[in-house]
Amino acid sequence: MTGQAGIPITLYLHLPFCIRKCPYCDFHSLPDRLGDESAYVARLIEELRHWRSFAHGDGRPLHAIFFGGGTPSLLNPAAIQTILDAVRTLWPLEPGCEITLEANPESCPREKMPIWREAGINRVSLGIQALDDERLRLLGRPHDRERALDAVQGLLEAGFSHLNADLIYATPGQTLEAWEAELREAVGLGLGHLSGYALTLEEGTAFQRRYDAGRMVMPDEGLALEFLGFTRRFLAGHGYDPYEVSNFAKPGQACRHNRNYWAYGDYLGIGSGAHGKWRDEAGVTWRWANSTDLTGYLHGSFATPEPLSRREVGMECVMMGLRMAVGVDRAGYRALTGVDLVEARGARVWELVEAGLLEVDEARVRVTEAGVACLDAIVERLTG
Repeated sequence: MTGQAGIPITLYLHLPFCIRKCPYCDFHSLPDRLGDESAYVARLIEELRHWRSFAHGDGRPLHAIFFGGGTPSLLNPAAIQTILDAVRTLWPLEPGCEITLEANPESCPREKMPIWREAGINRVSLGIQALDDERLRLLGRPHDRERALDAVQGLLEAGFSHLNADLIYATPGQTLEAWEAELREAVGLGLGHLSGYALTLEEGTAFQRRYDAGRMVMPDEGLALEFLGFTRRFLAGHGYDPYEVSNFAKPGQACRHNRNYWAYGDYLGIGSGAHGKWRDEAGVTWRWANSTDLTGYLHGSFATPEPLSRREVGMECVMMGLRMAVGVDRAGYRALTGVDLVEARGARVWELVEAGLLEVDEARVRVTEAGVACLDAIVERLTG
C-alpha cells in the first residue's frame, strides 16, 4: 500500500525494559526482563520488515525516529546500533532526521554516550522528574539529584545539543516556592527542551492504590492548576516556547516526533504495546496496537491495522491538535473528515469563544491560555 503524500511520517520504537516500576507509571514497562533483550531486538527488526512490506509503496522518508519506553538507555548500545542499521536499510531518512533516545540518569553512564552518538542518536530525553532528593524518593526514582545533574553534564560534554528533561510537579507536600527553585535550576542547565507534567493518579498504579487506601494526599485541583499556570509563565519568560500544553522548547528544539503525533501525522509504532497510525493514498486512516504481553509479542502475530471512521479521525484530530499552541488546522480537519470543524460544531465552538476559552480564525482553532486549564472539558465539548 502507498501512504498519502504530504503527510510526515515518523517511527516510534518501544523498548519496555525498566529497572523497576515507578509508583506513578502506567506506561507499558517490564522490570527485570533485560534477559529478553536479544530476542526482543530481533523481533523489532522482524516487525520493521513486516511494516515495510505493508507500506511497500510508501516512499516518504522518516521525519524522525523515537526510542521510547520503558528505559531504552538500559539496552546495550550495540543493540541501538543494530536497530538503526536495520531501519536505514528499510526506510529512507530525511536529511538531519531527528533520532531521540529516552534515558534515565541511572542508566546513562558516560561511556555509553559517544556510542549513542556514533549510532546516530542526536537527541536525548532524560527522565529527571525532580531536582530535589526528597521528591525523587517520593516518586520512587532509582537516581538522586547528583546523578541527574551528572547525566546532563555528561550528555552536554558528549556533544548532544538537543536535550530534554522530563519534570513532574504538583506532588504531595510540594510548594510553589520550592517548584520555582527547581525550575530555576533546570533552566540554568543549558537544556533546549523541558517537559513538565502534573502528577496524576493513573488506574492500576501504586500511587492510585495508596490514595484509595487513604495513605496519600494529593494537592487539590485549584493548587494543581496554579502549578500549571506558573510553570507555563515561568518557562515562557525564560525563552521556552510553550508549543504544547506540557512541552517547552528553545528555538529549533521542539520534538519532531511528538509534534508530528499531535498534528495527526503518520507514525509507525514498533514493539510490544506500541501503537501506529497510517493514512493511505485513498485517504483512509488505519490504526494498530501491539500486544503488551511480551511472550505474545515475541511469538504471536503482529497487530492487524483497522480503518477508522471519519468521526473517529475527527475526534482524535481535535483531541491532539488542541494540545498544541497552534491548534487544529481547519484545512487538515476538512481533508480528514469532509467537514469544517467550526461549521460542524457551530454553537459549541462560539460558546467556547464567547467564554474566552477558544480562538478561531480562518486557518485554525486553538485554546486560549485560559482554556489550557480546562482543556479536557473543551475537547469533550467539541467531540461529544
